[in-house]
Amino acid sequence: MATLSFGLARRVITPRVPVSLAGYFTLRPWTHVLDDLLVQALAVRGAAGNLAVVVQLDLVSTSPEFTGGVRAGCADIAGLRSEDILFAASHTHTAPEIRGGRAGANPDYTRWAIERSIEAVHEAVAELRPGSLAYACARDDRFAFNRRYWMADGTVMTNPPRRDPRIKGPEGVTDPEIPLLAFCVDGQPRVLLANIANHPDTISGCGVSADWHGFVRRRLESSRPGLQVVTLTGCAGNLNHFDPHGPDEQSGYDTARRIGEGYAASILPVLDQLQPLAGDDLRTAAAVLTIGPREIDEAALAEARDHAARFSFDTSKQLTSEDLAQRSPAALKYFADALLALAADRRDRHVEIHALRLGPAVLVSLPGEPFTEHGLHIRKELLAGRPALVASLGDGRAVYIPNRENYGRGGYETTPRSSPYSMAAGEILRRGVRDLLAGMV
Repeated sequence: MATLSFGLARRVITPRVPVSLAGYFTLRPWTHVLDDLLVQALAVRGAAGNLAVVVQLDLVSTSPEFTGGVRAGCADIAGLRSEDILFAASHTHTAPEIRGGRAGANPDYTRWAIERSIEAVHEAVAELRPGSLAYACARDDRFAFNRRYWMADGTVMTNPPRRDPRIKGPEGVTDPEIPLLAFCVDGQPRVLLANIANHPDTISGCGVSADWHGFVRRRLESSRPGLQVVTLTGCAGNLNHFDPHGPDEQSGYDTARRIGEGYAASILPVLDQLQPLAGDDLRTAAAVLTIGPREIDEAALAEARDHAARFSFDTSKQLTSEDLAQRSPAALKYFADALLALAADRRDRHVEIHALRLGPAVLVSLPGEPFTEHGLHIRKELLAGRPALVASLGDGRAVYIPNRENYGRGGYETTPRSSPYSMAAGEILRRGVRDLLAGMV
């Protein structure tokens, strides 16, 4: 009797060649390795014989060239359609830049990482074995904070100075739930998907690391021999680990360890509460959404031209969160240049969304860095009552997707440089997911 099958394969993608780390505003050539980066491929075959693969990578994002290269390299796998290969980058900021055209990227590294990903997909498909599904939901509200704060003057600031008396409160919510989907053999979990909504940017510096994702994975796997863990970053565009009422210094490798091992400690006891899910069917759906460019008014253009002419930005120096919050001359120059470039590029943007249904459980893959409210809308409204995971950074474009109401208040995430899509992007995304799910759940 046909049943659901699964297979997981891994490859190390820690860099061996010169390449800059991604996620900041200036070049950061890597100097040492703190821990290894992985690409993980999870292959799933439904009872009807159809096949899908989830590729998770310890990278700040993928890129259309990267995802296209992996899909092309897997075209020889019988029964695997290109659109049924889903991607999810962890968004660690201590991994190589692989987006074409970005300063510091090394094509040799990118080609190699694509090749390793293709190998992992092929091995995962070759290792398919019968299994069953189980689900539970852990919870941890200790490490994620909404990073956008209402200030005394009525504006919103991203990452305001610690303990600033002008802070009135967070602009939005967090998502402390951690949905867990397990692939089991003889009732024991062998592969675990853990969906955590937080921003993996805790370390800084030039050391290579998977950030707290790696610590979650290593701690859970050492505690449960035989278990392999795949962490998926949830909708965390407006979240990070900075406690505005905490100490001045909240970055470093020990911070990544504390957060990752803390999440693992919250997940571990819930593994004994996994509930079997009936069903072995697999259904997939994908769509491409068209989103217009960011609306830019004449006043903003005039200001950008003025800032671009008056200020300078030294690319050898790093822009800090303080620069962004205080609108330093260097930050004004950087964002002015970005706005002027965007104003000259009025093309529509095209982004992928994907959904994968396994029995009653649903995994949704979204582009970019959606604000957490989008993930909550999908899980709590569109998929109410179903086991559901929502992964971000699926199609390679690491751009923020705020809510409509967030624009015009201030903050880094809503600047045209950070959010180059139309202010309707969030609404388009939600409608697209609703329509995608309507045909499969």
